[in-house]
Amino acid sequence: MLELASRKKKVTTEKRATGLATDSVKVIDLVKEITNKPENRKFDQVGLFLPTCPFRTAKHISDGIKLLSKNDFSVVSVCEMNDPLQLSLSLNSETKIINPEAVLTPSPLVTGSTRSQEFKKYYRVNGGFYIAWMSQFRKKENFFQGQVKGYIMDKVNSIDIDHAYDLDYANMLLDKNYISFDN
Repeated sequence: MLELASRKKKVTTEKRATGLATDSVKVIDLVKEITNKPENRKFDQVGLFLPTCPFRTAKHISDGIKLLSKNDFSVVSVCEMNDPLQLSLSLNSETKIINPEAVLTPSPLVTGSTRSQEFKKYYRVNGGFYIAWMSQFRKKENFFQGQVKGYIMDKVNSIDIDHAYDLDYANMLLDKNYISFDN
């Protein structure tokens, strides 16, 4: 199917080297390999689009590219976190003892200031896209160096499919028309 799509849209594809095609390989290592190939040095930008974030759209990518200025290192898609970071804590896996001040001291859990509507919003990388200047990426081999801009995507288009239940959830969103491929 990818080969059929690539012929229709003038996209080239290439198979990963065997050593970069295992479950234990980090995707950043694949991007490093691709960007260091001599034939790819002619490109100005590099992009990574995780297949586990299938509901990003061409508009998201286009808007992300437009957000990338010459002063930036990269643009990365993000979405608002579901729960306030300020209410995070750590748990000792052996003793099961909670440390409410592992993230923030004093913790709102300790002070009683737990009204979540008053907390600053935090965002997480959603895997939709990572776009950087090729020359900068080759130097640092990372998308998170220098000035990185966040392109905010909504939570529905940020669905990340890593487990079977994620796929079930994504299918439910499609069935209920929360997500449409007509955009």
